Formats: sequence, C-alpha cells, structure tokens
Amino acid sequence: MNNKTSIITVKELQTLENKNEYIFVNFAYKHSLKIGCFYDEIKKSERNKLIKLFNQLTGIEIRVDDTLGKLHIILLKLLINGEQNNIIISTIGFHIISFEFLINNFKKIFNNLNGLANKNIIIVECNLNNQEDIKYLEEYFNA
Repeated sequence: MNNKTSIITVKELQTLENKNEYIFVNFAYKHSLKIGCFYDEIKKSERNKLIKLFNQLTGIEIRVDDTLGKLHIILLKLLINGEQNNIIISTIGFHIISFEFLINNFKKIFNNLNGLANKNIIIVECNLNNQEDIKYLEEYFNA
C-alpha cells in the first residue's frame, strides 16, 4: 500500500526535482491548484459524494464552509482520481494545528480506502514572514 503523509521544509522542497510528478495545492505558482477555485469547479453532486465518503472513511462530519474543509475534499478527490501519486500542499494561510487534523484524517482515509497505492501527501511548512522561505519558494518555482 505505502501511502503516507509527511511534512517538509521549504528548503527540502528543492530536492523534489521533476515538478511534473507533483500536484501543487495552495502555492502562488501558476500551475498550483487554488483551494477555493478548484473546490468550486467540482460539480455539486460529486462534492456531496466526496463529503459522504469522507464521513464514511473518517467518522467526521467535515465542514466545507471553510478553507480547511474544502482542502480535505479536494485532496480526497485528487487521491481517488489517481492522476498523480504526489500531492504537495503549502501551509500558507493555515495554522500548523490545522495540518495535524488533516494528517490524522488522511491516516484514517489511507487505512480505510481500498485501492489507493503509493499516494503521498507532502506538506510544505511555509512562513511568508521569513525571507529565506520566500527565497527558496521563488528559486524552486522559477527554476
């Protein structure tokens, strides 16, 4: 099975070489998925199915009226669609406790959803108040 969720620093992001092997979420990068926009593009009937599946897999009634809830649903959609095995999310705009909640939920999903193999959710800790983080982000996405 080998599904996992991990946290890396912006500096460690530099080691992920082929950007085509990853889906980026919540970055200021032209090919990155924007949480609200991508969520709104999902048909309402599919959103409802994903929300129901999320509840079945985790036992949690996820709130989708906030960004964190929407992020959970789009990650579930990306995992199920299977187009990419590696999803990279930035923590920009979130408290790290939000990602602890997300990590715990996706551990449950990885344990309970059959058919997922070699899926990776990589969380990049970003601090836009840190000039070094900004420098690493620019270097990575402008390379």
